[in-house]
Amino acid sequence: MISTKNIVTPTPEELFYQKIYWLNQLSGGIPETNFMTDYVRPAIYKGRNKTLTFEIPIYLSEFIINLAQKSELSIYLFLISTIGILIQKYTNKNDIIIGSPTYQKFPNEDFSNSIIPLRFRINNDIKFKDFLIDVKDTLLNAYVYQKYPFNELINLLELPDYQNRCPIFDIVVLLENIHKQSLQDIRHDLTFAFIHQNNLIAVKINYNEDLFQEETIKSVFKCYLNLVKCVIKDIKVSNISLLDTDDKQKLLIEFNKKVGDYPINEAIHTLFQKRVEQTPNEISAVYRSNYLTYQELNDKANRLAKFLQHIGVKVGDFVGILKDRDLNFIIGILAIFKAGGAYIPIDINYPQDRIKYMVSNAEVSIILTDYSCLNILIELLENSQSLKNLICLDTKSNHGHLSAITQVNIYDPLDFEKYYPENLAQSSLGKDPAYMLYTSGSTGLPKGAIVRHDGAINHIYAQYDELELTEDFCFLQNAPSSTDISVWQFLAPLLIGGKTVIVDIEDGAVPAKLFKVLKEKAITVVELVPAVFGELIDYISQLPPHKRLLPDLKWMMVVGEPVSVKRVNQWLQLYPKIKVADAYGPTEAADDITQFIIDQPLPENQRTVTIGKPLANLNIYILDQKMNLVPIGVPGEICVSGIGVGAGYWKNPEKTNLSFVPNPFTNNKNTLPEKRQDLIYKTGDLGRWLPDGNIEFIGRIDHQVKIRGFRVEIGEVWALLNQHPAVRENIIVAQKQEDLDTQLLLAYVVAKTQVALNISELRSFLKEKLPEYMLPSAFIFLEALPIGPSGKVDRKALPQPDNLRPELATAYVIPRNELERVIANLWHKALNLEKVGIEDNFFELGGHSLLMLQVYSKLREIVTTPLSLVDMFRYPTISSLSKFLSKTSTEEIDNFQEEVERLAAGKSRLKQRLQQRKNL
Repeated sequence: MISTKNIVTPTPEELFYQKIYWLNQLSGGIPETNFMTDYVRPAIYKGRNKTLTFEIPIYLSEFIINLAQKSELSIYLFLISTIGILIQKYTNKNDIIIGSPTYQKFPNEDFSNSIIPLRFRINNDIKFKDFLIDVKDTLLNAYVYQKYPFNELINLLELPDYQNRCPIFDIVVLLENIHKQSLQDIRHDLTFAFIHQNNLIAVKINYNEDLFQEETIKSVFKCYLNLVKCVIKDIKVSNISLLDTDDKQKLLIEFNKKVGDYPINEAIHTLFQKRVEQTPNEISAVYRSNYLTYQELNDKANRLAKFLQHIGVKVGDFVGILKDRDLNFIIGILAIFKAGGAYIPIDINYPQDRIKYMVSNAEVSIILTDYSCLNILIELLENSQSLKNLICLDTKSNHGHLSAITQVNIYDPLDFEKYYPENLAQSSLGKDPAYMLYTSGSTGLPKGAIVRHDGAINHIYAQYDELELTEDFCFLQNAPSSTDISVWQFLAPLLIGGKTVIVDIEDGAVPAKLFKVLKEKAITVVELVPAVFGELIDYISQLPPHKRLLPDLKWMMVVGEPVSVKRVNQWLQLYPKIKVADAYGPTEAADDITQFIIDQPLPENQRTVTIGKPLANLNIYILDQKMNLVPIGVPGEICVSGIGVGAGYWKNPEKTNLSFVPNPFTNNKNTLPEKRQDLIYKTGDLGRWLPDGNIEFIGRIDHQVKIRGFRVEIGEVWALLNQHPAVRENIIVAQKQEDLDTQLLLAYVVAKTQVALNISELRSFLKEKLPEYMLPSAFIFLEALPIGPSGKVDRKALPQPDNLRPELATAYVIPRNELERVIANLWHKALNLEKVGIEDNFFELGGHSLLMLQVYSKLREIVTTPLSLVDMFRYPTISSLSKFLSKTSTEEIDNFQEEVERLAAGKSRLKQRLQQRKNL
């Protein structure tokens, strides 16, 4: 590590007092104090450093020198104070540590190659001169105790010996006039080496080329100059800005200059009707072997729309759609639009409690459904006061449960197909609601986000421009109807004469089936979450080159969660001409608000795939906690204004007012006139501007995450788990799964005294209230949650689940036959567990629907017995699934034998009749 030479050796007593000082200074954990890097930190520090030299303008230099009364130590005090505030602004942390060389007061002292950590706790409410006093006290005390060897300090704190960074600090600040520059083996990221000559102060910024770009360092120094200009006015730390007027103009205008002239005053269905007039006989939508032309789709939607108006739908009314995705689903969407309403998709796989809440909260009086879904609605109808009408879009079949439904009107195609198919008079306008999606809520209840027609239209047309889409646009509709992704998958092709290909969940997520659909249906644009994207890449990579061809595919869109650089590069290696579009956006702003087009492999050491630049007619702001613009490179909250911003949350003014706030930048020249710039939607996501105007996504400010493309409020899971009578307290965390490009939820649970808990019980409890994707993948039982010095739960101290079999309520039972061993092996690989028992529940072992699809796909290649995806969910243990497969095989054999015997008996009877005829 670092060698320390002291000509004046401290006595044991001095070393003791110095030890006590540093223990007090550095107790309570070491805060990470560094600028966000541009590249992935290498595993080994290589020392590839580069230096840029800058000068502080003479008027600022003279101010600093005069303020310090020409004292070199006081000049250093000012410089390290301003660098401290710079770091605080960049990191949004008030507790920071900076490295400083030891101060050589006397010639006979030699502390070259010795360095000390300076810890500053910054108070935003004090003025800069008061902060200088605090820094002075810290600095002088540290110099008093500077003889304590740095190596011993690291050992004392039991810090790991990192091979790629300094364990205490990443940034060093020195003044060459009073410090020696021998800083070998420290492995830090940045050195600010100032020098005072005459009436000028200059700085050499030495930076690690493996971590930073030159443009980043230039931006850092520019922000530093702006900071110094502020502090000479002796203002509060919180009011110090890193931006000047030119910087603000760049962020507001240059980075938000994309404008598009789109028909946002119209409604989606009127734009569709114009397309019907141009291409009436072209195919508009496909599902399995069925399809509809534009004219057929329009006619069917018109008939249903007239019936909806007949039973009372008015402009702005919400109409639910509870059914599987198919051609009738898209007919239902258009019919609701034409009747003036807005649709609410309700996933048939949601728990009854969630469906009940959505229907009740939205005050839905009409639901479009199928006869096959009525069994789901029976229990719902018992407690619903608003629901009056069910419209079944499929043909009537024999369902015994119909007799149990008496309190609502049930209609079917015979009731609405008698209407004439002419277009209705225009009812909805661009400003009217188009749909409402329920997203996860921190209170334990989902909240309904309302999106207008104009926002959805702006998104669709902006993407037309970005992706250069034409009439041959063939979009795969594979997203669940409850997501905002599904909206433009359903509707985008229909406005330019393209085609929507709707597939079942299995065909859209099982790699082999997905690849087959892309090829056979001539898909030009596909949109996948990273987990499915990765599975598809792994599948294609195993195919011989001549079987990988996707001649029609033009775009691979990756959405819902951050995608890794590795996966993007793997795709481009397979398909150099099929571009990747990394899109980002919240439901509340009509889906995508930024997009990054990738047509060349990215540098392997690039940290992340950027989410790109704003789409047309949207302004992106990255703001601090006080709604101030932050500089390029500084993390802040991603906020958006413009035509895509929705109408807030249904019947939730408190949450609406927190997330949809007045726009303080509307007086700027860049505000697109009449494009709804009056509101900003605060996404709750962290991001930062890059020098080229692209945005890097960093993560969530709160505890909201994306799970397989669905937005999950961790607080909702936490609140519901707390309702379990045996749970004393719990905490939910998200864990990144690098190999899957996705996140999993982990639940840490503390039971009430003398209460026995098991995973099956907790999972079953949550399963009644939450969708499958919101269920924790693992439950870890603790005697108590770890508490940090602040009194809050110390998340870093939570134990990490290993890859061993979790403690389940069931005992471990080994596979007993070949079929069980085959299934267990597939589970072992998918779940990354050393052993799985035949009575273990797949989902209690940490499995989820995407992993189940993966197992299903591989199992289908092995067994010949008919097996559906529903069967996999119905039989979630190896023993039950094995019994089902064995029983099915036995039944097939028995049925075959019965058929043979029946044919033989028939043949015998036929011979008898023939013989009788001969006898006659």
